Amino acid sequence: MEIRSVKHKALKAVMASDQPINVKGLDAQLSRKIHQQITILKAAKTIRQVADSFPGWKVHELTPKTPGKWSLWVSGNYRLTFQLDHATAEITELDFEDYH
Repeated sequence: MEIRSVKHKALKAVMASDQPINVKGLDAQLSRKIHQQITILKAAKTIRQVADSFPGWKVHELTPKTPGKWSLWVSGNYRLTFQLDHATAEITELDFEDYH
């Protein structure tokens, strides 16, 4: 899948590197996990492929409140969230947020 836009500033820094790096605003362990998740999202053909391969990430669509918006568990209350266009397999508005 292709990531078209990123909302969170620290995520932009994580994505700019080929290797996990320490980024201001993110704990080092979270940075490594987020780097792995972003790498997997980019390599996957579908969101179902990610959900089936990594059940511990609790991949799910945030319906009925926000259909088309997806969530991946990072740690505690923190999630990667994004909009997903199934037709084009494009991710937009990738964000790192306190889910609750």
